[in-house]
Amino acid sequence: MLSGLGNFLARRNSVGRLLPLPADMECCTKVLEQRGFFVFGDKQSFMETYGLQSEPETLSAVDFDKSYLVGIHQGLCPTGGYRVHVQDVIRYKDLVEITVDFEEPAPDDMVTLAMTTPTAFLTVPRPAGEHKPPVFRFRSADGTILAERIPEFGK
Repeated sequence: MLSGLGNFLARRNSVGRLLPLPADMECCTKVLEQRGFFVFGDKQSFMETYGLQSEPETLSAVDFDKSYLVGIHQGLCPTGGYRVHVQDVIRYKDLVEITVDFEEPAPDDMVTLAMTTPTAFLTVPRPAGEHKPPVFRFRSADGTILAERIPEFGK
């Protein structure tokens, strides 16, 4: 699923790149239980938000000097078949717009009968010489603004 979505974003000339971080981090269940939109400017803020003591291996691939890390959570879902689908990522001068769709299974879909926490992580390039972090605006497919965030930095 991640590689398919990554290919979709590449065809759309999006600036985001999906990152396969584990969404089943046991230590951060409170963060994953509710719909959430996060933007991290450094590794420390990511680790603090998710209450991690050790760094997930995939996180070492993120160069926080060159990229922001975005986390989108659908929240706790009653079964499988739910997905966070990032449709587009567009960078403007002081704004990054991310179009996201929270998908649900159709009534007749075969799904896992277990609670799930659908999540998507992606990196967004940080321009060289950037003086002020951009605002990240999350929109639904119909254009409704879901959230606006400014990147979080550790202490």
